[in-house]
Amino acid sequence: MQYYQPPSFMDSLKALEADIHHANVLAASIPKGNGQDYLQMKLVYSKLAPIFLFFFQWMDYSCSCLPSSHFNLFRVLVYKVHTNGKSDMYSSGRKATVREFYSVILPSLQRLHGDLVEAKIGEENDDNTEMISSKEELEREHECGICLESTTKMVLPNCCHAMCINCYNDWNTRSESCPFCRGSLKRVNSGDLWVLTCSRDVIDMQTINREDVLRLYLFVNNLPQYTPDAVFLMYYDYLF
Repeated sequence: MQYYQPPSFMDSLKALEADIHHANVLAASIPKGNGQDYLQMKLVYSKLAPIFLFFFQWMDYSCSCLPSSHFNLFRVLVYKVHTNGKSDMYSSGRKATVREFYSVILPSLQRLHGDLVEAKIGEENDDNTEMISSKEELEREHECGICLESTTKMVLPNCCHAMCINCYNDWNTRSESCPFCRGSLKRVNSGDLWVLTCSRDVIDMQTINREDVLRLYLFVNNLPQYTPDAVFLMYYDYLF
């Protein structure tokens, strides 16, 4: 019978380092902020971390998660990298906990990267489809087929014909039937109608991605500022 052996403390640290590297790759691929800057991350540790690392290695300690997160031994340093390759790590870097990295930063970067890939695929598909070009044809698409007014149209759930809400109320009161196919409207209530959205009612993915990037930058800016003192050191400088 085989028993499951949980990963060791050092294995958990290596997994965290690999996730931070993956987050850096994602951050470099998403749309840049003002000035074409982008975020990067590094793992830093407190001066007490070497003592705990030695203790865990000596005890051959195994764990399924990082116990150091309970002791605030490790932090993820988030900083900006400029187009010239220089970073403001020590001047305006921010400290995030391991929990904040896995609960907010990494999922946000993964979602932004996935949305960017889907947007590129959507642009390629749009190039292969025939688009309505003239303004007259666009306006005609939004016109009610009865009163010819450009307004939001309601769709009947039984026959899928569309008309404005005023024409629906008029025909429902007069004959309780669809003006296009004469289908019965006796069992159709106003709450059963579908609202036909147009391009003005839909926010494009580019705007959504910009708002998500801004939301991520605001979260990072609200993190505690990194102070380059003896309390936190570079994790890479200690292990390698």
